[in-house]
Amino acid sequence: LMTLEELEGVPSIRDMLEQGDLLPKELSQIWNSAPKFPSEEADATLEKIDVDSFIQVFRDIDDLFEEDDEDEEGDVVAAKAPPSDSTVADTDDDVDELKETFAKLTINNNDKMLTFNQLRQWEEIKSLIEEEGMLGDDEFETLWKGAATVKDGSDDTATTEWSMDLTGFLKFNDALDDLFVFDEEDDDDDGIVDEDSDDDVADEEGEAEDETEMPIAASLPVITEYDLPPGVLFSQIANENYLVGTTELQRWGELNDMISTGDLTEAELATLFGNVAKAPGTKDMLDEDGFLELYDAIDALFEDVDDDEDGGDDSSDSPGKQEESNVSEFELKEELLELLEDIAAISEEEGRQPCGLDCTELEQERVLEVVAELEREPYNQVRAIGEMGSNTIDKQELVGLWDLIYSSSSTMKYNEGLSGLAGGLTKFGGLQQRLSATKYLSDVEYIEQVIGKLGEQSYEVKITGDWDLRTEISLFTGKPSNVLSVTPDKVSYGPRSDKADHWKSLGPMNLLVLAYLDDDLRIMRGSTSTDTLFIFRRSN
Repeated sequence: LMTLEELEGVPSIRDMLEQGDLLPKELSQIWNSAPKFPSEEADATLEKIDVDSFIQVFRDIDDLFEEDDEDEEGDVVAAKAPPSDSTVADTDDDVDELKETFAKLTINNNDKMLTFNQLRQWEEIKSLIEEEGMLGDDEFETLWKGAATVKDGSDDTATTEWSMDLTGFLKFNDALDDLFVFDEEDDDDDGIVDEDSDDDVADEEGEAEDETEMPIAASLPVITEYDLPPGVLFSQIANENYLVGTTELQRWGELNDMISTGDLTEAELATLFGNVAKAPGTKDMLDEDGFLELYDAIDALFEDVDDDEDGGDDSSDSPGKQEESNVSEFELKEELLELLEDIAAISEEEGRQPCGLDCTELEQERVLEVVAELEREPYNQVRAIGEMGSNTIDKQELVGLWDLIYSSSSTMKYNEGLSGLAGGLTKFGGLQQRLSATKYLSDVEYIEQVIGKLGEQSYEVKITGDWDLRTEISLFTGKPSNVLSVTPDKVSYGPRSDKADHWKSLGPMNLLVLAYLDDDLRIMRGSTSTDTLFIFRRSN
């Protein structure tokens, strides 16, 4: 169990507090919302959190960096439309934000009343209807009728001629949010398993319960593809906590076939599963390392049989097989680079943002799968160092100029880049990171390209500061990891130069975990959100 004081001493949280990215008041609110447990010490009133609450705290902290930064002080950038999930007017900040939006929508209206067409052209509504397909025109008109008022002299049946005041606008947004709340509840209901039905099937088959029998899996699709890389397989069957238990194993189609054909018994599987190290804080769940250990143990059973049947055949050492091995050695890396090149080409063709900031969820999942597999390759210097008994990468290996070629950061996507200065008549054009280090100093410089639209002038944004590479225990794996810590100092654009200590859009890149490294490719993961990727390629 951990107290609030001990939580504030966690290195990553301490750094965020010291750099001002996380305010003590924000941490206190997150602490208060986490489930507590009474202390077993003399002071029984001292509140503490367990592992699950600790993970919740870090997720809440990560969510802070995904929220709207419109109310941030400073001359950063004109306010942008809030994300589609920020329409709830249940706090003072939300109400103020909606008031500001209403004022912008009605700025040219003398009566300060909002029309049907003006609301329909609101960027957020257009996105929900035309891009995301989450709201139908009929639903929109129903919400409008419930919040708008009949315009003087107009037909009370001609709803598109009605108008809406500020009170109606707030009511409209509340109703819009309620609509999506109901949708989420319906989705949850659809996923409920009929327990009575399962019991009837079990009774008909007359199967007695056995200690080694696997529990009934939830109604999720079985992965039927064969010969998937184990990392990709893990990502497809893992639960929402990125863990795999006996229930999740039932979604492994190839494993089901082994059991049904008798090649592997449930007793053997239960024994292998029991011998594998479990995820920290759990008794019967496997993290990715544990799943890979189980995968290799199952694979070894069949390798032993193959060896006996082959009778010591040494054909695997033939020149042809050695040549095939050399050709495929960097196959995963080439697959990742080709995938990112395809995403970049599609983005340019469709006018989307570079570096994968506007790629689809399917594209993001595919990149995550390949990266997870690539991280286990022997040419990954991070893994190689760990297998040699050391966990520290020499920071000189990171020195140089790197081009950002992909990022799944939702914060960067929302801010249209790192600095948040792009938007309106300009757009994000790319980002470079220059790392330099001497015996006494380690400097970082980001160079962001902001490209003008419609003949507007393009310019560079430069962000300078200090960086360090240190070893910390991962919150997710419990193992040492190399963490790149950046302390930004100054943001310069055109003739202006501002302090960067409270420039919140920089937050996602201030603390990243080094997941993969070779001579010309570097992959970083978010320290509190491992699905957030930053992929850099060494610049020529």
